[in-house]
Amino acid sequence: MENLSLIRSFREKFYSLVSQIPEGRVSTYGELARSLGSNRAARAVGKMLNENPRPEVVPCHRVVKSDGTLGGYDRGKEEKKKLLEKEGVSVEDEEIVNFEEVLFTDFQSDKPLETLREEQMELKEKVSFGDDEGDFATIAGVDVSYSEQRAYPAISLWDRKKKEEKEAYVTKVEVDFPYIPTFLAFRELPPLLDVLSEAETKPDVVMVDGNGVMHPHEMGLASHLGLETKIPTVGVAKSKLCGKIMEDVDKQNRVSEVRKDGSLIGHAVLEGERAKNPIYVSPGHKVSHENAVDLVREFCQYKVPDPIRRAHIKATKRRKKDE
Repeated sequence: MENLSLIRSFREKFYSLVSQIPEGRVSTYGELARSLGSNRAARAVGKMLNENPRPEVVPCHRVVKSDGTLGGYDRGKEEKKKLLEKEGVSVEDEEIVNFEEVLFTDFQSDKPLETLREEQMELKEKVSFGDDEGDFATIAGVDVSYSEQRAYPAISLWDRKKKEEKEAYVTKVEVDFPYIPTFLAFRELPPLLDVLSEAETKPDVVMVDGNGVMHPHEMGLASHLGLETKIPTVGVAKSKLCGKIMEDVDKQNRVSEVRKDGSLIGHAVLEGERAKNPIYVSPGHKVSHENAVDLVREFCQYKVPDPIRRAHIKATKRRKKDE
């Protein structure tokens, strides 16, 4: 991963931005998200503010909602109001007085999310759908469970012929990068690489709890993982980030193409007798659309394919053991 140092320093870059808000001024969650380089980061901004490890140094109380109302604060709104008024910001009925006059927007930022988006756009040109015949003997599923900034990545390796698990591993690592829609790979790729390195057997293909090319920028987590490891990958997502389902999916018609701007980006798949909603399957790297769907359906005893389901169970169990 080209920008690993940027990913590891992302939170510090964010807290440095917050520290630019002068005393007597306020800014907003949206302005901070734009300064990071993407409006999609607004919710992550709120979460990182709530997790601020140095509130005495990083003035998160100076961040308010875009309509000028106070918004949340870890120590409560009354404390937030007191701190702002002490700095000369007037507050009435939980609203900033003369909001436009005290609003700070002049952040000095290298917009790290724009750098990461550029990386995605460069990498997507390297994604291959391959000429594979789907002849994969060892199938892996991967998933990650979280507790605050601790990640528990898990891998479950299966014998395709016997349809049984033969190895499984779970590790624990610290994660600095928050969840931001369409940037999931930069949060989950490092933990997944860590747990993949633990496996004694190298899988022939990895099913990933996340998108492949069914992604607004055609570069989801599964594609990142495939390019990084050079192992064929398949994305299996529970929700649809983009595209249009071409046909209704039900018990009679279990598979439908998903297209974006006319191009095939994946399939909606309803498999497993108890499944009520489809999953979304797309190639990550070095796998064809057809083989991606066939492989996932082959392992869908439940809604989610067994290797991913087992990895999820093991990751969750390990996380709960530590809590």
